[in-house]
Amino acid sequence: MLLLGDASLLVSPAQAQEPSAAPPAPGPSAQAVSTTTPAAVFYATATAIPIDRGPWVLGEVILFSGDKVAAEPSWRDRVRGRRGMLYTKADISNDIDSLNSLKKFDQVESLLFEMPDTPVPEEYRSVSVSTNQVRLVYRLAVKPEPATKAPAEKSPTPPAAVSGIVLTPTAYRGAGRYTTPGMGLDFNACYFIGRLYGHNSFENSVRKTNYIDRLGVWMLSAEGKMQVQSEGRFRPAMAVGARGHLLLRDAPQPTVNTPTVSVKVSQETTRAVSDAYIAASKSIKGVRVTAGYMMGSTGDLPGQLTEFLAPQALEFYAGRKGDRTWSRSMPFASILYLPKPQYPLGVEFIKFNGASLNPMLVNFKLGYFFHLNFDVSYLRFNGGYDILGTFQFRYNHFPRR
Repeated sequence: MLLLGDASLLVSPAQAQEPSAAPPAPGPSAQAVSTTTPAAVFYATATAIPIDRGPWVLGEVILFSGDKVAAEPSWRDRVRGRRGMLYTKADISNDIDSLNSLKKFDQVESLLFEMPDTPVPEEYRSVSVSTNQVRLVYRLAVKPEPATKAPAEKSPTPPAAVSGIVLTPTAYRGAGRYTTPGMGLDFNACYFIGRLYGHNSFENSVRKTNYIDRLGVWMLSAEGKMQVQSEGRFRPAMAVGARGHLLLRDAPQPTVNTPTVSVKVSQETTRAVSDAYIAASKSIKGVRVTAGYMMGSTGDLPGQLTEFLAPQALEFYAGRKGDRTWSRSMPFASILYLPKPQYPLGVEFIKFNGASLNPMLVNFKLGYFFHLNFDVSYLRFNGGYDILGTFQFRYNHFPRR
């Protein structure tokens, strides 16, 4: 409700009727605005007076919005007039400008009506153009409310990257929100910090178990892919891509020991390798399964992760003089699940076809259990295995979400 003046004359907008397009017209003596008098009835029964003269003495100030008395206090505060004040045409213009500054109205119109049996006070009779007080009415045409947009549905896809596991890619891009074919660009850093535990069965080895040995192998990667087929109800998503890796060592490999000799393993501290791949991925009840095939010099990686696959170890332990562990054909598979957005849970398998001692690398994405970015790798080969501790960081450069 909104009336400016005597509080006893307040009108309840809830009891007003529907708006009417009837214009104000002169009529019988004005009646006091009651809780049952709509604006159209009030205009028809009130006596309108010209607004181009003045000044007048205000008896009431009313704001109508449509056919109801306006009930917004902030609108009332924009009108300076109060009961008993001497008001001029300039004052009314100022009120209109103040109301328009709210930017809530298409139009603000002012009207004046005489109030019978309410003579102006003695001190204003010589200046007022009317012998009775007046009712000042502002008709406000409120702008229609803009259509509200439906709230965007929250994507069920978590923010964690699903474009790759640890060392293997998937056919997805970014965080999996992009299901249509397109380009993707990832950067990945994987750090094999050291061997947690290892066991071997080589006859000539001095120690059958090894643990807490430093490796210090960085694998920094840049990967570009193109999803060539989107995922459907039955069909998998498919992608092709290429990757470049930079292998860095910040610690030497452990020494190869035999009963008669101790040989320091020689290795390159910096090396560039690369591969190309094809991958197919399918989400089955929230579990993303991927299978694919890589070709390239990335197959040289196992020889960097354990001294038992270095050329010296192959000669002393496996009797393969002049041999080295390398592969150019690597089938891979992975399973990825996201129980929490921040902690992906996954496992990947990489088989290095044709490499000496038939190595296979299994990387576990276990951040969900550790609540930190620490993972475990299992490197198996003919004659033993090593369990490695790793850190891995994946950054989706495109698409960013």
